[in-house]
Amino acid sequence: MKNATSYHHGDLRNALLQAGERLLRREGVAGLSLRKVAGAAGVSHAAPYRHFHNKRALLSALAQAGFERLAQAMWDAENQHPDDPRRQLQAAGVAYVLLAARHPETTHLMFGGVLDPCEDDPELLAAGEAAFQGLLKIVANGQREGIYRERETRELALAAWSLVHGLSLLLTAGQLRDVAPTEEEVTRLVEGLGELLQGGMLAQGDREDRKRS
Repeated sequence: MKNATSYHHGDLRNALLQAGERLLRREGVAGLSLRKVAGAAGVSHAAPYRHFHNKRALLSALAQAGFERLAQAMWDAENQHPDDPRRQLQAAGVAYVLLAARHPETTHLMFGGVLDPCEDDPELLAAGEAAFQGLLKIVANGQREGIYRERETRELALAAWSLVHGLSLLLTAGQLRDVAPTEEEVTRLVEGLGELLQGGMLAQGDREDRKRS
């Protein structure tokens, strides 16, 4: 078993977070403790206190890491389809749902009310906002190209977020096991629902609304 001194500078915190995420996956929030994380990481029981003054600080850091992963997924979705905002949004939705499916406990920690970002950690709040900003940018790209409606960008982004987040909750709760038992089928499901959502976001809808008014 490694001890704390065997980690190079900067590695201990990452080792603790990786161990914490493994324990979170197996035992949930209630089963997580700094002592267990230390044991799983192979360090002394006192070592985690160098980075996390209590369990809540560790949970906040785990949630922050989840938001950073999500923000990176939004960035990747945009960059993989630089000239196609519709594909960007579709890829972002797929990435969101797959991340939730692969890390259900972390997703619950991020969004399940266990933590209050405004009270727990300003860095956690910033990480969550960065992830949402990635989605906002994708929607804004579509509006700038004239693809999406001329409505508040945040409103359209919230519509997209609500769809994929609701789908993620259904998936992680096991409600879609028969509908989408594999990641490939999850991807197809998200893409299909994304097309339905985008149909309501298209700029054509603005013109039809103006005709009715």
